[in-house]
Amino acid sequence: MAISQILSVLVLLGACFVAFGALGKAFPCNPGRPVFFSRSIGLDLGYCLLGAAYAAVGPTAAALVTAIPGAQTLALGGWIAAAPLWAQVVGLLVATDFAQYWIHRAFHSRALWPWHAVHHSAPDVNWTTTFRTHPVNYLVASAALAMLARLAGVSEAAILIAAPIFFFSGAWTHANLDWTFGPLRYAIASPVFHRWHHSVDAASREKNYAPMFPVWDLMFGTFYMPRHARPERFGADGVPGDLVGQLVHPLRPSARPNARHGGRLAEPG
Repeated sequence: MAISQILSVLVLLGACFVAFGALGKAFPCNPGRPVFFSRSIGLDLGYCLLGAAYAAVGPTAAALVTAIPGAQTLALGGWIAAAPLWAQVVGLLVATDFAQYWIHRAFHSRALWPWHAVHHSAPDVNWTTTFRTHPVNYLVASAALAMLARLAGVSEAAILIAAPIFFFSGAWTHANLDWTFGPLRYAIASPVFHRWHHSVDAASREKNYAPMFPVWDLMFGTFYMPRHARPERFGADGVPGDLVGQLVHPLRPSARPNARHGGRLAEPG
């Protein structure tokens, strides 16, 4: 990573730290929680630094697949590649969110939950929680989505435009903000919508899988957002609190599929 890129990332993180910290002070979903320096921030930023080591895996996998003769746009005949840039961006956001909904549900199954439990382990859900993702969870999702996007013929420009939208969506939905977006609660994922998904309560943990568009949860019966209640407790039982412990957690016998995660286990589909 070039010096200019490192500086850009640091400026972005600093801006998010100030903005989400100030907003968390003014509009907290869970008052009394630390909003600038949460109990999770050190470990979360450790995942952010670790992510720099494998951030290029998804794009590299996509480039290798699309380099196969005849592979790119094979299934869709090239009509996506010929679409206007704005249409490619909108289509990419919607299609990726739909795919992520099902990938996310799959990681709540018995077999894959140990890898995803790391993300749910944060006792204080804040904007930095978006970084707390086990490398296996991250690489499976990012590589699959990157390859599908390039095989469909989505341009590099559309992917570059969509990337910061995905990042800020992840950041604001994890922020400690008492925002529901009112009548738009069914159209755009809000911080309150996603906080229910991080609750230790089994009834809500297996809900609200969509990263950006709750319409998928409405369609498939997993929407949960009571109007006059808020989640209070977060975390995942049995996950260590240190980086190394979390990286090896899915390999531990106690984390295997017969271990339960806070109650009912969801099966994808």
